[in-house]
Formats: sequence, C-alpha cells, structure tokens
Amino acid sequence: MPKKKRKKRKSRYHRGEYKSIKSGITYKFRSEWEAKYMVHLDTDPLVTSWTYEQTVIEYISNIRTKKVRRYYPDFTVNYSDGRSEVIEIKPRYKVNQLLIKKKSDAARSWCLTRGIEYKIITEIELKEMGLL
Repeated sequence: MPKKKRKKRKSRYHRGEYKSIKSGITYKFRSEWEAKYMVHLDTDPLVTSWTYEQTVIEYISNIRTKKVRRYYPDFTVNYSDGRSEVIEIKPRYKVNQLLIKKKSDAARSWCLTRGIEYKIITEIELKEMGLL
C-alpha cells in the first residue's frame, strides 16, 4: 500500500532564507520579524558580526525528572565596542509563558557568567526601531 502524501501545513509565519551581507551565510528564518531584524543587523554599522540560532544553552525542562534540553536563541550579536548580546525575538503575549520563562532564565544565567547581555525583543521594540 503506497504511503499517503502529507499535505503541507500552512503556517501563519513568514518563512524563508536571508543571505547575510556581513558574513555571506544564508540563514533560514521562521518569522518576518526575524527577517527584518537580520536586515537591521546587516545595516547597523556598530554590528561587527552576528549569528542565527548558533548558540546552545542547556536548561532543565522538568524539575522532577531533571530533563535537560537545549535552547537555541535567535541571535548572538557582536558590536564594535566589544559588547555581545544574545537576542530572542518573541511576540509580547508569549513572553510570560512557562517554557519561554525557563529558557530565558537559563539564557540570562548563561549570559551573566560570560559577561553578555540577554534581551527579548517583542513587536513593541521592533516598532520603536522602525522595523514594523
């Protein structure tokens, strides 16, 4: 019996590829917000380099079972003044969800030990930056 073909699920998110001007690397993004932020990073003269979903941060997803999972924040950005930031792009309504809080707490702790700043950027900040 032949396998049934899966219907491609339509997503409300804008997915695609973006080739970085600064690195020449092509990244696959999962939202229009991420794509616009990629363009912003490439055009910001203070940004020397950036990566997309390259940083790995482990966190405990279940306190009872001590299950360790991996979190890949959206961006790691390096600036000309020596600063570095780990950035996550999220809709405002998701910021207080339990899973997001676990990941962001682990990321803040991970960044603190390395002298890096952790930020969650929502549609509010993206609008303030003129990206939306």
